Amino acid sequence: MIELVQQENLAIGSKHILNALSDKELVKALVLSDSHGNPRVMQAIISAFGDDCDCLCFCGDGLLDLVESLELGFFDKEFGQHIPPAIFFVRGNGDNSTTTIFTDKRIPIIVPEFLEIKLAGKNVFLTHGHRYNVYYGNKDLRTEAINRGMDIAWYGHTHVPNSLRSHVTRNGRNDFLGILNPGSCAQARGGMPNTFAIVEVHRDEEKNICHYYKIKQDRFGDYNFEEMPTPRGEIKLF
Repeated sequence: MIELVQQENLAIGSKHILNALSDKELVKALVLSDSHGNPRVMQAIISAFGDDCDCLCFCGDGLLDLVESLELGFFDKEFGQHIPPAIFFVRGNGDNSTTTIFTDKRIPIIVPEFLEIKLAGKNVFLTHGHRYNVYYGNKDLRTEAINRGMDIAWYGHTHVPNSLRSHVTRNGRNDFLGILNPGSCAQARGGMPNTFAIVEVHRDEEKNICHYYKIKQDRFGDYNFEEMPTPRGEIKLF
């Protein structure tokens, strides 16, 4: 069960587990974004996929849904077993910069604008994306990630899923930057279904393995998930 402690790097979880993620050969990350006031869909995704993942990465706009899910996990031990042991999250343009998790005590939380994390030896840049003009493409986000020495960038904001590999030059050698948007799990745009992604980050492989899932509700209101082809290419909404 996750330890509800915010560490110095602003992630939630035990220091031992958070540190161990950088040394693993393979990290499976549940990547969500833009739940926009729908904690129920987030909880359904966590219940179905969370216990098979090493961490949850939330790209913003729905922070209170994440907080509510963590609170539920504290009081409902069965649900709590499904929450990944490490939580990384950033502030969306619709989120506050601070919040509080209420369990049997008040746990104040600082909400970062971005995070630089290391998973399976890879440097991951986690951001919402609204500061990098992502409605108009990935150019600014790509530049920021490269300047920070990142191997991977995960973002949200557009509500449209996409995944691409961008060629970069580092220290005179050819390399790649992986860019991924999981889409919105509650308010999709661009004719896409509501989506999320599970990303396998391998230490010894250049390419990350992405599994995208579309979210459906049946006539009883229950959520169902179906794997879908990975959406490729750059997204420009304007």
